[in-house]
Amino acid sequence: MTIITTREAAFLLGICCQRVRVLLSQKRIKGAYKHKGFWQIPLYGKMPVVIPGKRGPKGVWCHHKRKKPTIVHVNQHRIRKNGDRIRHDPLMTPDQLIPVVCLKQRNRNDLGYQMIIEGPCRIVYRPYEPLDCGAHLWIETYEPVQFVDTQFKPFAARRSYKNVKRQYG
Repeated sequence: MTIITTREAAFLLGICCQRVRVLLSQKRIKGAYKHKGFWQIPLYGKMPVVIPGKRGPKGVWCHHKRKKPTIVHVNQHRIRKNGDRIRHDPLMTPDQLIPVVCLKQRNRNDLGYQMIIEGPCRIVYRPYEPLDCGAHLWIETYEPVQFVDTQFKPFAARRSYKNVKRQYG
């Protein structure tokens, strides 16, 4: 059985860490326990199990199949910008480069360096009907998609578009 932390559970459920801590304090995450002051959350299948509450609206965490596909594409402008940065500073490490892999999911636009697509997907090429961002080639999937960093930690690799734009300009 795989055990994860609150930050990883928040990433998998698509909610913030504070909401996960509230669910933990209400004993609504199945099998969770504290060990040396840190929450240990077991995975059942590939997700933590959240016990539904008795009152209020239903939770918004991911538990249904999406109606619109998740779209993954590579931003060619950022690749060119990275090439210019490497030419000016050849000793630049991969972590200092601008993320180029773009994930469009519902109203989110996240960036990263590498990702894992668990399950079937399709590659779409539409030169006459590009996406709103201008992409002509992209990957569509209904399956879960996770960004990973160089140590294959998914919770630290996903960056929002706003934060990347603020950091790299």
